[in-house]
Amino acid sequence: MAHSKTRALETEVSEEQSFSRASTPSESCSKRMRLEDNLCPSPSSPWNTSRKGKSSQEEYQLGSIVRVCLKNFVTYDSVEFYPGPNLNMIIGPNGTGKSTIVCAIALGLGWNTSLLGRAKEISDFVKHGQERASIEIELKNKNKNIIITRMIKKSNNTSQWKLNGQNVTHREIQARVASINIQADNLCQFLPQDKVCEFSQMSPPELLMQTQKAVGEKEMIEWHERLIELRNEEKSISTAAKADGDQIDNLEKRNAILERDVTRFREREAIMKRVRLYELRIPFARYGIAKTLYDELKIVRTEAHNEYNRLSKENEPANARKSELENNVKDLTQEKKQCSDSFVKKRREMEGIAAKLEETEGEIDTIRKDLSSIKRKEKMRRTRISQLREEINDFEAKLQIPPSKPDSPDLIRRFDDVNNRIREITSKVGNNRELQSQIDVENKSLYRDMASFKRQLQDLEDVRRRRLDALRNEPATIAAIEWLDQNRDRLNSRVYGPVCLEVNIKNMHYADAVETLLGHFMKTFVCEVEQDYHTVTKALCDEKGLKINVVCFSHLSMAKFQPPIPNNQLRTHGFESYLLDQIDAPPTLCTAICNEAQFHRIPVARSESDVDHKNIERLFEFRKYIAGDTSYSITASKYGRRLKQSYTTRIRPARIFTNTINVESKRILESQLNEIQSKLKENENSLYKLKSEERQLNGSLSVLNSEKAKIIEEKNKARAALNEYEKLKIKLDSTNSQLEREITRPQSIQDEENELKEKLCEIARKRGQLAEKFQKFLDESMQLFSGRIRASLLHLQAVSELQALERQTQDRDDALKQAHAKFSDANKKFLAAKSEAKRLLNAANSENENEEIDEETREALQELAGMSLEELEDGLASDRARANLHYTVDPNVIQTYDNRKAQIDDLKSKLTIKTNRLEVLLKEMTTLKEKWEPQLNELVKQISKEFSNAFDRIGCVGEVRISTNDDYDKWGIDILVKFRDNEKLQVLTGQRQSGGERSVSTIMYLMALQELAKTPFRVVDEINQGMDPRNERLVHSQMIQTACRPNTAQYFLITPKLLPDLEYHERMKILCIYNGEWQPETMDWRKYIEARKKSND
Repeated sequence: MAHSKTRALETEVSEEQSFSRASTPSESCSKRMRLEDNLCPSPSSPWNTSRKGKSSQEEYQLGSIVRVCLKNFVTYDSVEFYPGPNLNMIIGPNGTGKSTIVCAIALGLGWNTSLLGRAKEISDFVKHGQERASIEIELKNKNKNIIITRMIKKSNNTSQWKLNGQNVTHREIQARVASINIQADNLCQFLPQDKVCEFSQMSPPELLMQTQKAVGEKEMIEWHERLIELRNEEKSISTAAKADGDQIDNLEKRNAILERDVTRFREREAIMKRVRLYELRIPFARYGIAKTLYDELKIVRTEAHNEYNRLSKENEPANARKSELENNVKDLTQEKKQCSDSFVKKRREMEGIAAKLEETEGEIDTIRKDLSSIKRKEKMRRTRISQLREEINDFEAKLQIPPSKPDSPDLIRRFDDVNNRIREITSKVGNNRELQSQIDVENKSLYRDMASFKRQLQDLEDVRRRRLDALRNEPATIAAIEWLDQNRDRLNSRVYGPVCLEVNIKNMHYADAVETLLGHFMKTFVCEVEQDYHTVTKALCDEKGLKINVVCFSHLSMAKFQPPIPNNQLRTHGFESYLLDQIDAPPTLCTAICNEAQFHRIPVARSESDVDHKNIERLFEFRKYIAGDTSYSITASKYGRRLKQSYTTRIRPARIFTNTINVESKRILESQLNEIQSKLKENENSLYKLKSEERQLNGSLSVLNSEKAKIIEEKNKARAALNEYEKLKIKLDSTNSQLEREITRPQSIQDEENELKEKLCEIARKRGQLAEKFQKFLDESMQLFSGRIRASLLHLQAVSELQALERQTQDRDDALKQAHAKFSDANKKFLAAKSEAKRLLNAANSENENEEIDEETREALQELAGMSLEELEDGLASDRARANLHYTVDPNVIQTYDNRKAQIDDLKSKLTIKTNRLEVLLKEMTTLKEKWEPQLNELVKQISKEFSNAFDRIGCVGEVRISTNDDYDKWGIDILVKFRDNEKLQVLTGQRQSGGERSVSTIMYLMALQELAKTPFRVVDEINQGMDPRNERLVHSQMIQTACRPNTAQYFLITPKLLPDLEYHERMKILCIYNGEWQPETMDWRKYIEARKKSND
């Protein structure tokens, strides 16, 4: 960096606080950088108001960050720093904690960890080895600054919040931050390191939303969101209106078809013949597709195998050299280990001798202390004799007055009387509690029984719930069920429905058949009386517009629906019963089911082998029957010999009738529950009476216990006085004995002193011998240490050569693995295609083995040879559908026609309502757009102007445009850039431009927002990574021009490196993070700066 820049940086460093160093992994070796006391001002320090050290508070915008204080946060022990009001550049090597500052700002202002793209849990931000961490951020405010504190507890992963020292909730912090327009979740304001790439990957609609939030008026976002809401509603109504119109057209066409008198039956034979041609041709068409795929995969497999063999041969020389280097590394590793082991062994021997030296030093200190203590003991003995004589005089004086006795007759009588009354009340309380316990035991048993019965009832009710869950994709049906549950009082009788919730299956073997034959009638609602029918259809169909089916057959009864033959004759045909016999439902529902689904006419059999299908078709007693998992339908021609024909349909597995309810079991369980609830209520009353009685007894007992405690206290005082008298007598005797022992103790100090001096000389000789031996071992260990260093250097050289070779061959190894994987995948697909083609060929041949094909059929098949499989299958489905249209018309054609006509009129009425609503929506959208679009155009125009000017200054072209769409949620902002003269303007994306170009575009766009910013500060983390030096220098200059203007928003730029000779501005503030394992315990920054100035001079 240039000389002028260095001086400016030194001045800033001398006036600001340094960050604390991050701890090393080993807590025992961790250090912490500390500043001199005069360089660690508190918030109230005079430095905070001086222009030279701290920027004046008046220069900060409302909501700007004035101060940040961290404790035990990620890498920091403790740090406090003061950002400037304009551009703040936080610099330092990678891993020192720059991005930690960004994390602290985001988390300290109330945002979640997901915003940062780093750790998910807040406890992960507590420094390793610590239990708690704190973040304190001071924000500029009009009168008194706002101080937000977040305290993080690692053990339970929780946070505690404070606002200006008062405990508050997280929601209150978020509301306070939002009130000063801080948007940390807006990438236009807050761009952390792990989110930089996401900015260029934002879609244009997302960029538009974030830009409006950052620099637009509040009404613009509200208008935009309202336009999106209105457009979505308009699309939904338009779709519904189109569906209604299509349904009207469909119904009108179907009614037109019903007006025809005769169906052309002769067409059916021609259609069925063509169906058979399709069926013969389709297997060969499938085989043709499989054969083509097989041929293609065979070529791919051969190419992949050749490529794998080529790469294998190319890698053989490199693999041989790699094996040679690995053996060399292994030998040197063994040599290094041997040297290290010898050195460690010698060092341990030295440590043993050093320990013995320290031991002798301790013995000498002990002897010296003993010599000093011998003289002190004699002096203490004489002092002790004087103290004992004084104590004896004191004890004799106190023993002159004896105390009174504690056991008087009056106290004994009062104590016995209170005890007798307490025992009497305690007995009553015990009896009361025993009764309560008996009732509690009985209640627990009753509650267990009640819980068991409720679980059994819940299991039964779960059948209805599971069926109801199967209808969740039918919103109209669900809405109708909810309306019926809430409006039972409006109905005169029972309304069943839908049918699938009211019907139970007696034999679950026939559940699939019941569900298949009921079809859409399962979702039908059945009324018992006609008045309820009109009430329900008016409320649900007319008023709510629900598309549901409601029926009423009050004029019918089950007597009308008689089976074709009696049940006792069914077994002669192999049937078990009629389908009606396999369901359990109320009579009204049975009548409706018979009328609509003809269950009383459909016999069922468990297996297809139980039924003689030819005999049933010949007798023609049943039009439809069920055998196993197949439904059979029999029709007879109305012309000629009235030939009969059978059709089969595979029955689908049940989706709703997967379980059934035992009605009798449910009734018994409900009765037992009622009995248990009555008994529990009776027990509750008894418990209440017993607890009231217990409270009265406990009150009396409390009074008696208080009286007893007073009597015991009187006795204890008298007994304590007597005990104290006896203790004094014992102490007097003991003190006299001690005095006699002290007077008669022998005095042998001189002998003990001579013995200690001789021992001291012996230890000194031993210490000298150990010192000579230690010096000899020290010389030997230095020789071993030199050998270990040489072995380590040789080992490092060998490892380096091996790693270099591995890096050179890595790409080839990866290519070989990819080639092998590609060959394996191609071979797997080839074998699968081969097997499938063979299977399809065999299937096609077996299909035609027993078919006699005449010449006419061959020619027809030849005509189909040019059709694709999709065309053949579509033709088959189409002709089958056409054939099904040629059946006999239902006798109720006229009724069906009238019902459809009424449905058409209803749909046209609804279509008119929706059309009117569309007109209202379009008018409101036009009004909102006329207010929103001009403001948006003006805003983007200003942003584009600033963005283009910034790109012009770096010799590139940039533009910001609005991309419009019929859907307002697809409106967006397109950032167009051009970095080379031979290019055209291209939209900025996460894939088209390079990383450096995306970084330049991102910072330029954020700079363009600076003049319009309504946010108090912006944070950008490592945006200059990937830029070439020219662009970085130009972007830096542009950033200073924009961010260092007076009255602009505060700006934070975090970067691990800067180019030399960059432009500097007096409104910039540079915060240097310089920490590490080898930092000194203290640092005098003034001395460091003075030394740096002298070196530059």
